[in-house]
Amino acid sequence: MAGVPGPDAEDLAAETVEAIVKSLPRLRAPIAFEAWFWTIARAKLRTWIRKRRRPRPDPPISPEASRPDELAEIDEEHAAIVQALELLSTRDRELLWLREVEQLSYEEIGGRLGAAVGTVRVACHRARRRLEAAYERLESGGRHHLDQQPEGEAPGSTQEPPDKGR
Repeated sequence: MAGVPGPDAEDLAAETVEAIVKSLPRLRAPIAFEAWFWTIARAKLRTWIRKRRRPRPDPPISPEASRPDELAEIDEEHAAIVQALELLSTRDRELLWLREVEQLSYEEIGGRLGAAVGTVRVACHRARRRLEAAYERLESGGRHHLDQQPEGEAPGSTQEPPDKGR
């Protein structure tokens, strides 16, 4: 199998043959065996690719501070990020969580939320921009809810409506 390492190709071939043998009683038209065979093989390959494409979660990064002032700086930055997240809408926090923490694809997020992939991609981008703006505002001394939208967005556009029509 092209593109599949040797041991994985053997496992994948074995799984495919097993699935074919188990499904053989359901084959209605023996003349269509070849097309039916390749349909099962393609499905097994797609599953194999999808499982390996999803990035494995990295172990949590815990920065090590060598001096007390570095530890205090890290704690302050963490508190500012948490505070900036609290300023975002629930929808923005949900999108950021699904994308950045759970590392779901835009397609998977769209499936969960009932929205088109393009809508999810734009909504995630805007949520990141709003988080950056909130963080920068907090760092510059502002502690209130965001009164201004990031550049180029209309007020009240903090939540993206689900796009079920596409």
